[in-house]
Amino acid sequence: MTSYQYRAPVDLGADELFRFLARPESLPQHLPGLAGSTPRVDAGRRAVSWDENGYRGELVVVEEGPGRSEVAIAVKTEREGDVRRELEEAVAALVHRAVGEAESSATADENQWY
Repeated sequence: MTSYQYRAPVDLGADELFRFLARPESLPQHLPGLAGSTPRVDAGRRAVSWDENGYRGELVVVEEGPGRSEVAIAVKTEREGDVRRELEEAVAALVHRAVGEAESSATADENQWY
């Protein structure tokens, strides 16, 4: 098995980002090999891990300050190809969706009538 790692800064608080990533449907949509599986969630560590058919990995969200976090992903796989690029693209897509959802939610909250 070959190991791959990738880290990316995110302009979103760690708790909010983790809530999005920990949803059962979030990761399998973007990470190859997880379709139809349910990753394990460790809320205390803000970590999501999986071990499916020779594809093992863990994604961790780290607090970097108010409204800032970092997502770190490490995988081991027998797959061939440009796995690191696939991880970069998957993380970018996940982060884009998480930030978009957070912005949409904030906008909806601001527009509510009281």
